[in-house]
Amino acid sequence: DAIVVALCADYLRRREALSKRSVGHSVEMEYKYLNYKIFTAAAEIVGEEDAETYVKEIGERIGYANTVASECCERIYKVRKLAVKRNIAKRLWLCD
Repeated sequence: DAIVVALCADYLRRREALSKRSVGHSVEMEYKYLNYKIFTAAAEIVGEEDAETYVKEIGERIGYANTVASECCERIYKVRKLAVKRNIAKRLWLCD
């Protein structure tokens, strides 16, 4: 769980580094791989329009009370957020 939270917390920094081309080729490829896996794993659960919101909220440890994705009830939000975390871990081979 802590690894997924840390990777999500670093998602925007990696994206910014990629857009500025401020890293070497091998680091660029690793950043692209991580961000692609994280985004697609989140999008599989909540859809592309909400994926980045959930990734940001996982990384910043934002709960239901302060969420931007408040279109659903608290129970559904927590279930989705946990499912996103688990799917990210699975896609990055951090768990089975």
